[in-house]
This record gives sequence, C-alpha cells and structure tokens, in this order.
Amino acid sequence: MQTLKKIKTKLGNTVELLGTPDKHQALIIGVIHGDEPQGKFLIEEYLNCSLAQDYPTSKSKISVLPQGEDTLRKYDKHLITLGQNLRNNSTKQEIILWQHLKQKQLGVKFRRQQPIGKYIVDFVCFEKNLIIELDGGQHNQNTCIQNDIKRTIFLEKSGFSVLRFWNSEITENLDGVIQKIKTYLCPPLEGGPKSLISRWGKKLFIPCLNPDGLQLNTRCNANGVDINRNFPTKNWGEDTSKAGTNPANYYSGTSPASEIETKFVIDVIEKYQPELILTLHAPYKIVNYDGPAKDIAQKISDIIKYPVEPSIGYPTPGSFGTWAGVEKNIPIITLELDEKISVEKLLQPIFEIFELFN
Repeated sequence: MQTLKKIKTKLGNTVELLGTPDKHQALIIGVIHGDEPQGKFLIEEYLNCSLAQDYPTSKSKISVLPQGEDTLRKYDKHLITLGQNLRNNSTKQEIILWQHLKQKQLGVKFRRQQPIGKYIVDFVCFEKNLIIELDGGQHNQNTCIQNDIKRTIFLEKSGFSVLRFWNSEITENLDGVIQKIKTYLCPPLEGGPKSLISRWGKKLFIPCLNPDGLQLNTRCNANGVDINRNFPTKNWGEDTSKAGTNPANYYSGTSPASEIETKFVIDVIEKYQPELILTLHAPYKIVNYDGPAKDIAQKISDIIKYPVEPSIGYPTPGSFGTWAGVEKNIPIITLELDEKISVEKLLQPIFEIFELFN
C-alpha cells in the first residue's frame, strides 16, 4: 500500500491517496462531509485488518490448484478429523446447499468441510479458487465479525475468493443463492456493465477527504464550503436551499473547484482514471448511484440490504455524483450508511462490499 498523493489542508491536516495503481481500479472515498466520520473508520479498519505480518503476502501466495490426496495428507490430522466430523453433523442449510453443489451439478467439483491453512471452510472449489461460507445468527456478534474478517482476509491472501451467505438466505432464497454462485463461476462476457466488477483489480483509497470538517465537526470544510457542492458541474451554483434547513451548510464556494480538497479528487481521477467510485456518507440508509452504476448498486444493496435509489431526494448542484457520474459517465455509488447503529456492526458488510472490487 503506497501513499500516491497527499496535500495539506487549510488547518494543516493531510489528505492522502493510498493504494497501488492498476489498469482497472476502483476509488473509495470517506468523509466528504466532516460530520459523517464513519467512512474514515471503516476504510482504516479495512486497511489495518490486512495484518501483513500474520498472513501470506501476494509474493508468498499459497498455491490453490486442484489438490489430490497427497496434498490433503499434508494437513494437520486434527483438522482432517474435525472436517470429517463436521461433514457427518452438517447443519440443515449446509445439507440443502450441498445437494446443489455435489457431483459437479454446477459444472465444477466442490469439496465440503475442507481444511485450508488453519481453517476448515464450508465448501471449496479448487478449480475456480472459490470458497462458500454459510453464517448463522451468531456471526452478527462482534467477536464473530472480527474473526470472520481475519478468516476471510487469510483465505483471500491465500488466493481464494469468498462468497458468504446467511443461513436464512438458504432457507428463504435458495434460487438467488445458486444464481449468485453460478454468476461467479460463469461471469458475463467482457464488455457488459456486470463484467466490470470482475475486472477491478485494485482499490485506491482516500480515507478522509475533509479532515478539517472532521476536526471542526461540521459538514463543510474550513472555508465553510460543502465540498459536495463545489465540483465544476453544469449546474454549479444553482439554488440549494431546498436541501436542508440551513442553506449555509450547502455553500458551493466562490467558484467551481475552488477548494483544495475538490482539486485533489479531480487530479486523482484525471491521473488514475478509476472505473468505479464509491463514496461513504450518512445517514439515509440507501444505495444512491449516478452514471452507469445501477447493476453495481444492486450488488451492493444485496449485501447491505439498503434500497437502491437513483436520487437522493433533493437538488444537488455541484455534486460529485453529477460531475463524475452524470457528466463524466463514471459509475459512482453514494452509499448512505445508518448512523444510528454502531459503526463496528458495519464492518462485515462494508468489507464485503470493498471485496467486490478485487
């Protein structure tokens, strides 16, 4: 993870772009509004959870080619025995899903309760480097969330992709689960909007675009400008009074892109040309999108269970979504988080959303 670009703000705070440039990449931005701090926390937790000292790096990635009996014998005997016991005592949901995975019914071979490293995974297809995990209600608890994050990071750094489903999805929407697995195994042809997700190889992060606002606990930056109304759109400067009870909170600046934070984002997009942009906001609990991003918005909605909305519900002249999504035709998602719940409870769905863009 490199620091690719950084600036100092009016109050002397730092705005950074972190990541490793790639041909296909997504840009993820936190804290455009200083009174919405969730994004900074979630991005930093995601970056910190890489725990490089504890998990294999990309240079030491574990081979995940189809494994025969010789390879299986290398696993700790305790894990192999435990895996056999788990197979013999499968949950109702595991049994239901296995009836659709076994005997190459989806065109590839799956194993169940398979030891990988220090873990036993529910289902794995070595041919496609795909792991499927089923989660019960206990996985909503904070301890389980943290363990699931570490487990997923280990498996992904070992070369696998991980699909997670709730047990309730198996019993209530089995067809939808099977379709998601089929879509992963046989992705759409290159070129359609759904194929973009499989092409984003890297992620770039701006954990906090508005550190001055965060420091002051205000929506705007230190100049009193709403960064999300300061972009050089065709409708910049139009009336924003309908957006809220305090028009000053939506001040668009003295001119388009007058703010150093706005210029920073524009420079990043022009240099690195991300194929998707995700911004983290609060508090409306919706997946808002601009540009050609409807299909991507639906995938995110499937994870976080917020409705997809093409409009935020009030005028947003000079907004980032209008500039990048509507006028530059970059798929952009404005993910409005629920500010009424503990941010720790957002870790698992947000991390899963970030992992869409591998």
